[in-house]
Amino acid sequence: MKITFLGTGPSGRIPRPNCGKWYVCKEAKKPGSKSARLQSSAFFSAIGGSAYGGEFSNFNVLIDVSQDIKKQITLIKNKNINAVFLTHGHSDAAGGLKQLYWLNKKSDLPTVYTEKNTKNILVKDSYWADFPYQEIKSLQKINFNNFSVIPFRVEHAFNPKFLTLGYLFEVEGKRIVYASDFKIIPSESKKLIKNADLAILDCAAYKNPIPTHQSFPEILKLVKELNFKKVYLTQVGIAWPHYELAQKIISKQSKNIFLTYDSLQIKPFN
Repeated sequence: MKITFLGTGPSGRIPRPNCGKWYVCKEAKKPGSKSARLQSSAFFSAIGGSAYGGEFSNFNVLIDVSQDIKKQITLIKNKNINAVFLTHGHSDAAGGLKQLYWLNKKSDLPTVYTEKNTKNILVKDSYWADFPYQEIKSLQKINFNNFSVIPFRVEHAFNPKFLTLGYLFEVEGKRIVYASDFKIIPSESKKLIKNADLAILDCAAYKNPIPTHQSFPEILKLVKELNFKKVYLTQVGIAWPHYELAQKIISKQSKNIFLTYDSLQIKPFN
């Protein structure tokens, strides 16, 4: 199994217009900079999977379809996307459906897995009806051939219509958490994901807390509380230092927490 981080930034991306006061923006404009970040999204490759009886030699999962999907998909060598799991209905998580439609042959459109509230937001998109849809619910497991996925509730948006999910992947006897947009994890969700082998977590804020996302001090407490073995931080915001300095700062606090960057690939079980 391989995880490719297609985007690791906030909804506004880094760099962005008129962000000159932020040092990280200057660094992000340099060629090849790991501080340049598109909207957050990840691609999970699971070898030899099947879904609901349909056989695939290489089952691939896309988490969130950002507005940057056209650029992001160039990072995927095997562009066959079998399933899309949406965390919520904000445009940085689901605003790329139209682009994904045109990037795939209509007959090969992936099944979109999300909860009913998110679906009700997205039906306004004229392309939504073309995608196969599978309704999911928090804490109800979805079984595939070689892995399973359990959605779990997190709290992120001010608007209660924008209910948000994280996902627990159970693969090869290991447990991987993906939660790219959250401020609070409810107790029942914490019970589910505690002691996970790998956690990919929202850390939009650097030092100071913000209302809808995690900050680094909050993440340190959460990682200790839930005993995650290894952690990668995504949704990295504009207040963070540039990548190299940020990773040094993180390493002083924990040897098991790492900062992601766009195009990063990891094989979590190697």
